[in-house]
Amino acid sequence: MSISISVVPESSRSLSRLGSTSAALIIALLFVAFYNTSFFEAIFGLVDYRSLRGIIFIANISLVLWLCTFIFISLLTLPYVLKPSLSIIFFCAAGVAYFMDSYGVVIHRLMIQNVMETDLSETRDLISVRLVLYFFALGLLPSLMLFNMDLSYGSFKSELWRKCKFIVLAFIACLALILSMSMDYASFFRNHKNIRQMANPLNFIYAGLSYAFTGNGIIEVKPIENDAAVSIFGQSQAKPTLFILVVGETARADHFGINGYERDTTPLIAQQHIINFSKVTSCGTETAVSVPCMFSNLGRSGYSDSKAKSQEGLLDVINHAGFSVLWRDNNSSCKGTCNRVAYEEMQHLQLPELCEGAECFDEILLHQLDEKVAAAKGSKVIVLHQKGSHGPDYFERYPQEKEIFTPVCKTNQLQNCTKEEVVNAFDNTIHYTDYFLNKTIEWLKTKNAEYNTSLIYLSDHGESLGENGLYLHGMPYSIAPQEQKQVPFFMWLSEGYSAANHVDIQCLKSLDENNYSHDNLFHTVLGMLNIQTAVYRTDLDMLVPCREKFVQ
Repeated sequence: MSISISVVPESSRSLSRLGSTSAALIIALLFVAFYNTSFFEAIFGLVDYRSLRGIIFIANISLVLWLCTFIFISLLTLPYVLKPSLSIIFFCAAGVAYFMDSYGVVIHRLMIQNVMETDLSETRDLISVRLVLYFFALGLLPSLMLFNMDLSYGSFKSELWRKCKFIVLAFIACLALILSMSMDYASFFRNHKNIRQMANPLNFIYAGLSYAFTGNGIIEVKPIENDAAVSIFGQSQAKPTLFILVVGETARADHFGINGYERDTTPLIAQQHIINFSKVTSCGTETAVSVPCMFSNLGRSGYSDSKAKSQEGLLDVINHAGFSVLWRDNNSSCKGTCNRVAYEEMQHLQLPELCEGAECFDEILLHQLDEKVAAAKGSKVIVLHQKGSHGPDYFERYPQEKEIFTPVCKTNQLQNCTKEEVVNAFDNTIHYTDYFLNKTIEWLKTKNAEYNTSLIYLSDHGESLGENGLYLHGMPYSIAPQEQKQVPFFMWLSEGYSAANHVDIQCLKSLDENNYSHDNLFHTVLGMLNIQTAVYRTDLDMLVPCREKFVQ
């Protein structure tokens, strides 16, 4: 392998050597031709390529993508910079191409954030032979070819002039191409905004830079209140409160039997006296957004990652009010929402009866919970963060004996399975979640003599299961399908809790068809715990209309 960088006059270059401009044009063409399969499949699926105007439009977009990629590559064509930086981009672009081609996902800033906050076990779940082949064919091979290129550069002055000249010419050509079919471009990208996010490598580089420059420095976390306290009404109750909040993972509402799904995926919780809410939307389409958002008082319209990280949230307010708070995690952390309360990572306990290999099932969240409750005095809040239905390897989310619906997809290459196999595997995760939730409720019942007990279950986001060729989740919220935004939400209140807090259960059940969202969680939980604070809003507390004697 040889690396040759020489500085010679343009006129004396050997024909066997590539100038920086020629190299940038060839590399840009390589990206367009081999890394943008999903981009062009989407284009061909939406444009009438049998018509002359359709063919011209496709050719126009191809040229624009090539020229835009060339402009970016030209900025990197510098001695000692081009080869190492472009090699990294080749490998990243290979990974992006794999996930777009395999699952139909698009890469945006929040997806980059989700990737950066993903733990090792989730990363392992995504590895496949096909991914390795992508890295080999689109990462390693082009990198080796690049390092063997014999590149030559002119003098600093001539190289700068040539670079500026060709970048300007490429920009003018792009502008001319777009203006020549401006109506087609405006109509197409107005109706199909996600297509531009498939441009590889341009979009993931833009998304990465956006993530890097969006508040990743040292953040001072400030309180959102200084007055949180249990109300006189709450203090007057004979028993302390024991409240469990189960944070679901990747569960979509329309696959829950209690929401009218054709399969009875939730036979056990259907027998419990739950209050179900069938029309609930998430704050985001990925865990890195939804979990911090649902535990903040910002609401979806006011949420940003930087705002959420710079202020305390729901668990802090509860802690300030004097409750004992514990977060138990079988997922990839609490995304910052539990940083100032007790935290237990459960997924690496490796208990043979609850774990298989590196995977622990959600029942691990109940392991030795009796001891934890007994060790703390007063009222308690426990958050159980599920692994739930996290894909793409749904078949690993539940014990083998809980496999009810067959045949199932036994690979993380969902596109290689039939729709029935994918749905069966996903539905088995819901069926196991039903088992886990029922077991949690039954555990709470054993505490009724000592506590007023209650539970809320709410998933962070939904999941696509192949609808319109789309799998998994994480689409930009504005264009995400309903399957990724509609989430299951129910609560269970013991008789002791309902009586002590004057909650009309039948009234609550009559609210089933109301539209709710993650925005309601913060205020509903504070209301359920009888916590008074200036940041609490009665209009977002779902229980307010049904408390016969609501006292705050």
